[in-house]
Amino acid sequence: MTAEEKQRLIDLLTDTYSKVLACVQEVDPELQVNPETDWRVRDIVGHLATWDREGSKSIRAFQVGDEYSIPGFDENEFNDHELQEQRKLSAQSVFALWEGARQEFITAVKDMPNDRFGSDLLYPWGDERGNVSRLVEYLTGHDIEHQEEIEAALQHLNGE
Repeated sequence: MTAEEKQRLIDLLTDTYSKVLACVQEVDPELQVNPETDWRVRDIVGHLATWDREGSKSIRAFQVGDEYSIPGFDENEFNDHELQEQRKLSAQSVFALWEGARQEFITAVKDMPNDRFGSDLLYPWGDERGNVSRLVEYLTGHDIEHQEEIEAALQHLNGE
């Protein structure tokens, strides 16, 4: 792993955060994005924070020669549990949680020794392995999917 690749990933995490933040910061955090799931903007922000934290946990465990995955992971149950916990917080707290989680994720990537970057680690969902680059690309791609979901809801709201 080169220093250039590490910087590319840090830039990707920073840029993706900035793009999603620009999309959501002027929107009512209580705006319902998807009527089928009842998720609001604040719920998606909390969801992104959760996955940033989980990605960081996998990287940190790998850095010390261990592995991390979410115990008994079931995607729907996990996401629902996290959603319910975050709904106990104010929208402002959820946004702060996301900012901190993204910084934690960036720091975990920065702290990864270059000679271990290409090695496979266990991803937090537990049934997949890959390198840090792919994990960051997965999770930033996940960010963009949710950003597009919010943008589509806004377009629908505006009659576009």
